[in-house]
Amino acid sequence: MIKNNNFCLYRYLVLVMAVLFLSACADDDNLDQPTELVPFYSKYYLDVTWLASTGAGVGEQYVFLQPLQLKNIAVTVSRDGIINIINLKTGDFEEEIELDSIISAGIGGNEDVWLVATRDAYVIAIDARGRKQRWRTRVSSEVLARPIIYKDSVIVRTIDGKIISLGLDDGKIRWQYQRAIPDLTLRGTSEPVVSRGRIFAGLADGRLIAISPDNGEVIWDVALAIPTGRSEIQRLVDIDGDAELYGRVLYAASYQGRIAAIDVERGQFLWARDFSTHTGVVVDEKVLYSSDSNGHIWALDRLNGATIWKQDKLAYRKLTRPTIIGDYLAVGDFEGYVHLLSRYDGHFVARYQLGQYDHLGWELATGIIVPPIVKDKDRLVIITRGGILYSLALRENDEDI
Repeated sequence: MIKNNNFCLYRYLVLVMAVLFLSACADDDNLDQPTELVPFYSKYYLDVTWLASTGAGVGEQYVFLQPLQLKNIAVTVSRDGIINIINLKTGDFEEEIELDSIISAGIGGNEDVWLVATRDAYVIAIDARGRKQRWRTRVSSEVLARPIIYKDSVIVRTIDGKIISLGLDDGKIRWQYQRAIPDLTLRGTSEPVVSRGRIFAGLADGRLIAISPDNGEVIWDVALAIPTGRSEIQRLVDIDGDAELYGRVLYAASYQGRIAAIDVERGQFLWARDFSTHTGVVVDEKVLYSSDSNGHIWALDRLNGATIWKQDKLAYRKLTRPTIIGDYLAVGDFEGYVHLLSRYDGHFVARYQLGQYDHLGWELATGIIVPPIVKDKDRLVIITRGGILYSLALRENDEDI
């Protein structure tokens, strides 16, 4: 992510080279290895109720192809531009739409309009009832966060630091907000939160902003994290994970920065503490949950940020953001494991490894980067890097253990 398109490829390659260098050194003593999973006993287990291939997955690329979950269907989009409509009860395919584009973000929208973004910087609106393209608009650069609808507009974030409002009916650009971004950022952008008549967005320079959805004017601007250190990598404070609004309080966290609660009416911190994550946060009525950059899962008091519990037995397993499902938290990891933990003390409740197989029956390596989605309060819908969509149910063992 860079300040202008001329340097986009250069800076992206710099980040890729840094990641490859770190990966090549994975056997060195100075880098922590993924924690080996320890068996545990539980009266519960996760069961696959159905699975379906959505087409080309993202492989090892850091691209979030979130499905759009509606009442009875999941709308998925593959990396090579195939939209699939899948029955959420049975896993059966209902229809397929070909876009002939490389997709760069998950699918957004509602019952009437579906929205996708392409690698070559187009935003596409699909009429959900007619199943045909409504419009296609070119924006300034690639979009990595799925487009979202607010009233009669579509809000889009681009990797060159812009937030753009498009007309929902015609795709015409209404306004643009632009912010200079650092020379080096994480690969990704957080999804804006649009509520209470404002757009809340975490930026690549560690700042949180509230802007008007009517004209893009800044309402408030605060620093969640401040870059420190000498190298560009040390100064990364990207807000890459999604924030969450609860009432009038916005909860957000940055990479190598802080996690905080902000009063959205005044733009003032209620509390903040040192923290590092690129996956974001999720909250309930009392607790904030997050998986940090070391693979530890935290439960913090929503009112003051105090630690309630910490689960460190999934360290360095590249966890997703936690998802709340009933009394539990669900997270995915880089090997395709789905972990279910108690919301109240963090102990493990169930675990299941998702995988895909080739035509010879050999299991192919897979992983999970998109947070699990809850269906009907007792089911999880999860998509893997390989493009396989799973429906999982929590069951209780018949026998006593």
